Amino acid sequence: MKFVTVPFDGVVNEILTKVDPSCMGVVLKREMLRAAGRVADEAGLDALVTGEAVSQVSSQTLTNLAIIDRASSKLILRPLAFADKGTIIDQCRAIGAEHFAAAIPEYCGVISVRPSAHLRLDKVEAEESRMDPQVLQEALTKAKVQSIDSVMKSVERGLNQVVEVSAPAPDQLIIDIRHPNERELRPLRLPDREAAPLAIPFFTLNSEFPRLDASRHYLLYCAKGVMSQLHAAHLQDAGFKNVGVYRPDNQSAAVEGAE
Repeated sequence: MKFVTVPFDGVVNEILTKVDPSCMGVVLKREMLRAAGRVADEAGLDALVTGEAVSQVSSQTLTNLAIIDRASSKLILRPLAFADKGTIIDQCRAIGAEHFAAAIPEYCGVISVRPSAHLRLDKVEAEESRMDPQVLQEALTKAKVQSIDSVMKSVERGLNQVVEVSAPAPDQLIIDIRHPNERELRPLRLPDREAAPLAIPFFTLNSEFPRLDASRHYLLYCAKGVMSQLHAAHLQDAGFKNVGVYRPDNQSAAVEGAE
């Protein structure tokens, strides 16, 4: 089985900087369908399959799903459309994918804090017109094809190699990779450190990290530690060995405003 990945950092950056927050989730799904359609064309496939369940999140209402489907000429199959969350988790566990799925951070979950469950197609298309279509094209040129076995092995190896630190050394710099809105709502508190954390959102990290001082060691921080772990693994795979993860013992005490 072949596993195709399309790097969406640039697309996410376009959405976060140019699209109205109410439309971000739906626009992201439409861009994903466009990318998947191109991959399917090259593979000679006539349909796309997603794991969406109706009304599980705001982008998956019947209204928004209809708008999402308009982005592709392919047949969209949703075998889990009317399954409840418990059933989906049980099926995931039965096929041995529960641990892998739990470790995957969802861009869909961080794309907007103010999504709309009932959008109009004309509004979505107007927001998409503000984006640079070349960004998606560039992402597709960087698509990577691997066997599923090699993907699983590389993920397990990469995540296991990432060092997690709960008490950073004085010379280690912390990078807060959360969305700017999340940083503003819940600032990271580092009372025992002179240097404030660097603020580099996850969607610009790949382009900005190579510009940092290579002689320093950096620790990535996010609310749950999952996104930071994955991005640290990706940076290590790219040759940057001076990166790890900052995961305080008490995550809720690390940020202001946490309940």
